[in-house]
Amino acid sequence: MSSKRFNLFILTFFFLGLSSLKGLYAQQGPALPPNYADGILAVVGEKVILYSDFETEKVQLARGQKLLDSQEMYCFLLDQLIVRKLMLSQAEIDSIPVGDDRIEAEIDNRIRNFQRQAGSLEELERYLGKSIREFKDEIRPKMREQLLAQEMQNQITGNVRVSPAEVKDYYKRIPEDSLPVIPTEVEVAQLLIELPISQESIDFAKGQLTELRNRILRGESFERLAKVYSMDPGSKNTGGMLPEFGRGEMVGAFERIAFKLKEDSISKVFKTEYGYHIMQLLERKGERIKARHILIRPENTSEDYMKASQQADSIYQQLSDGSLEWCDAVKRYTNEDLGNKGYCGFISDPATGLQKKLFESFPSDIKQIVDKMKEGDYSKPLITATQDGRSMYRILYLKKFVSPHTANLIQDYSRIQMEAETEKKQKAIEKWVEKYKKKAYIRVNPRDLECDILKKWNND
Repeated sequence: MSSKRFNLFILTFFFLGLSSLKGLYAQQGPALPPNYADGILAVVGEKVILYSDFETEKVQLARGQKLLDSQEMYCFLLDQLIVRKLMLSQAEIDSIPVGDDRIEAEIDNRIRNFQRQAGSLEELERYLGKSIREFKDEIRPKMREQLLAQEMQNQITGNVRVSPAEVKDYYKRIPEDSLPVIPTEVEVAQLLIELPISQESIDFAKGQLTELRNRILRGESFERLAKVYSMDPGSKNTGGMLPEFGRGEMVGAFERIAFKLKEDSISKVFKTEYGYHIMQLLERKGERIKARHILIRPENTSEDYMKASQQADSIYQQLSDGSLEWCDAVKRYTNEDLGNKGYCGFISDPATGLQKKLFESFPSDIKQIVDKMKEGDYSKPLITATQDGRSMYRILYLKKFVSPHTANLIQDYSRIQMEAETEKKQKAIEKWVEKYKKKAYIRVNPRDLECDILKKWNND
């Protein structure tokens, strides 16, 4: 990968924000080398880039890449931090809006991710050495900066597209000995068949929640009962406590109940696709809600498993004999919240959004099945479980199996198209930087001017 192509990769990475506890740790106060004791690397307008800013981004980007310890990578990363600050400054000058609700939603998303890694909110607070509220107050200004810079970048590159001719030209410019070898890739889709629930099991779950609600109304602790009875693995250990959320962040039924409740009130039993709930609204500030809940999922009986198995076998037979098309089967039998229903169940690569995904990136249980399949095959139904603990029958469809090969336009057009578009976006950013750097006060620490890429910033 060339240095030029690496540039935009870094710039884009900035806007992903903190995603791991490792990166979070780096933010708590990295050790500074002696020659950077003052901490200031560059000034962009009224914005200052500290060594701690650089170190945080480095840790986020590193992921074990020794390359980042090189002088070249140090220069590129600092260069892109300056670009980011320049975008931020211009976004503030242009009064680009970033709403408080959006900032809070992004923060809550990060906290949910951290919570999953830590195991619970309590463990996360112990790790941070502060309360979640204190942590949110601490990172809120940084999150605002990230989103503002992101909006500025979107304005610069949002309309950039590449034509087929540009993709072809991009590919021709890649030296033959620089063409990457693409590991094994597959296009795999899944059809998930949820087990039916007997009315008896439903009535039992609803009755259990009704009793828990009555106990809470009589004075028992919601938090204690949630820890004992809730089946939500993400909130059980925190007494049912959920990260703050706004509209569009929860499933529809849950959201509708939350925004109807009054503070300190407890909902009646209600249903979502995850099961049955009771909820307590703790606090509402504008369109932000703090709440806790107890989830009870009705238990599947042996009869439920038998019915689902029979249905899955019937679907498999229809797929195999050609009387049922794959996409029609996914749309007909997969719930809205499962299996990427709108895209025929294909398991896409989250990094690229493409259906073609590295074989090694799949979970081991899927790899074991796909490894024995041929293109166009359907797997026999097997029982599996979703991340939230629901039992499903799963059928896999192997659309394409691509063996390791040198990248080419026929097999890898989508990937090359993305690369070509990335290059075009980088050029748009470079053009924007050339225009706006002349309007801003920018100074780089003299010790860093040995980096050729940084010399352009100290224009007198």
